[in-house]
Amino acid sequence: MKKIFQLPLITLVLLLALVGYVASQPIRWVNAQATIPTPTANAEGKVIYVVQPGDFCATIAEKTGVDLAIIKSLNNLDEACSIYEKQELVLAQLDKPTPTPLPAPTMVPVEVTPTATPGTGIARICVVLFNDMDGNGRRTDFEAYLYGGVAGVNDQIGQVSRTGNTVAGDPAQGVTPLCFEDLPEGNYNVTMAIPEGFNPTTMMNFPLTVHAGETATIDFGAQESISMPATAQQEAASGRSPVLGIIGGLILLAGLGLGFYMWRQRKI
Repeated sequence: MKKIFQLPLITLVLLLALVGYVASQPIRWVNAQATIPTPTANAEGKVIYVVQPGDFCATIAEKTGVDLAIIKSLNNLDEACSIYEKQELVLAQLDKPTPTPLPAPTMVPVEVTPTATPGTGIARICVVLFNDMDGNGRRTDFEAYLYGGVAGVNDQIGQVSRTGNTVAGDPAQGVTPLCFEDLPEGNYNVTMAIPEGFNPTTMMNFPLTVHAGETATIDFGAQESISMPATAQQEAASGRSPVLGIIGGLILLAGLGLGFYMWRQRKI
């Protein structure tokens, strides 16, 4: 009877040890909500990527499609490609804007309004960065202005180059957009660099022509990106669940304890 009783106990010990070992192993989680920050050109024409937790030069090159050698060269990095979190890396340097508009998911709505004083040779360009909550690329009455964008206005003959920060607020409450005054009439290229944590919903580079006495208003859209909390990203990157690890350890200890008890019983 004693040998018959010991056989199931040995089997139970082995099963408990196996379950404990499996539960303590790393688990690979698939992060469906994590987003890659969208690199956008700033007012100087530089396409910037901000280094995220867990990034390496190789992973940045894979995510952005930029060759690793180009990343090292543009940022004067050493052979080991040493980078740090939140470092701003230059991925590309754009050429001087051309009058040909770039393809974009949504055409930026442009409103050109003549003033009461035509013929002076002076025009005005106003720039709006709005919180595109529905992501359709067009501003509605409930979508307010966003602060933190950097707008650039450059004429195509290289004589005018101005930048400014966008304003925040509700235009229905009297908030006015960022406007560039006293611009000579002619052909211009208007760019927008959106703040960190947002993705563009319109094209960020727009060419236009303004005539004397005209005011052109350009709406750029940006939508807040969704990302995982830092702690969740660290757990997903490590591939381990601390709770399952503790449970697995306890089961493993229980199995070892039961095995030691059976060994003592056999000695007795």
